[in-house]
Amino acid sequence: MSNKYPVEIDAATGEVDTLPPTKNKRYRCKLNTLADVKAEMAKVYRESRSEVIDPVTGTKLIWMLQAVQKAIEGSDLEARVEKLEIKKIELVSL
Repeated sequence: MSNKYPVEIDAATGEVDTLPPTKNKRYRCKLNTLADVKAEMAKVYRESRSEVIDPVTGTKLIWMLQAVQKAIEGSDLEARVEKLEIKKIELVSL
């Protein structure tokens, strides 16, 4: 496996995760679902705990991830309410 960034192997699953690139390089990760955000929070925690990143930086990243988490929860809730309203309209029109 050829990779220019360091990797981390998850002891539980055996999956290989690429660690964040060094400063001034763009870091990409999937944050489309709450599970994605949860996984990224866990990764930040592990990196902070292992002193790969500064704990102050880790704290800031977790705060940002919590904002993403709230946005996902809000949009999911909005979609669910919209579906319920559509069902209610359909039932009323019967």
